[in-house]
Amino acid sequence: MKLLLLSRFLGAVPDFLSTLKSDSLSDIRIAYINDAAKPLGDAPFVERERLQLQSLGYTLVPLTIGDGTAADFSAALDTVDAVYVAGGMADCLMAILRSTGTDEVLIERVRAGLPYIGASAGAIITGKSIDTAIALDGHTDGTSLDDLSGLGLVDAVILPHADGQLPPYPPEVIAEVARRLDGMLGLTMLPDDAALLVENRDVRMVASPATA
Repeated sequence: MKLLLLSRFLGAVPDFLSTLKSDSLSDIRIAYINDAAKPLGDAPFVERERLQLQSLGYTLVPLTIGDGTAADFSAALDTVDAVYVAGGMADCLMAILRSTGTDEVLIERVRAGLPYIGASAGAIITGKSIDTAIALDGHTDGTSLDDLSGLGLVDAVILPHADGQLPPYPPEVIAEVARRLDGMLGLTMLPDDAALLVENRDVRMVASPATA
């Protein structure tokens, strides 16, 4: 099992994918899952995140889980070398995964070795719960999600943007969220210039600076 859990910046991605052998970076196909960003419309960061990943040279395969079935999702994953789950609203993303049954497909594929990259919401959902997302952003309008558990791929509860550098999440907001969740088992503070690298049972923090 191999995961790279990002807060904001993508600097750790090339090293993470360097073991995928190919003649050129464009030969590496990445499923780009964008469902978490759907409630945010044309918010600037949505397009920026996609373009930053694309600028690294990989071939992105856009994939909106909510537009298909678990079988469609499984078939799409057969055609790619890795999966990238973009940021946005984690509760909306979890609701879509559960309602389509794609949560089980994703868990099975990642545990079988499909490299997983998740940014912000995409990182949060891999943990034990998405409580940090609710504490940061509240619930998505129109989304009903009674169970706040995550995919359980990592034994952590991830709080992204933990350095307070992103304007929507200034230091005082991060401090208040951390205070409210104090004592939560596995709470992991993830700064924007870092990532959690998960390789089977080995979990460590690595640098992930902004890309050019």
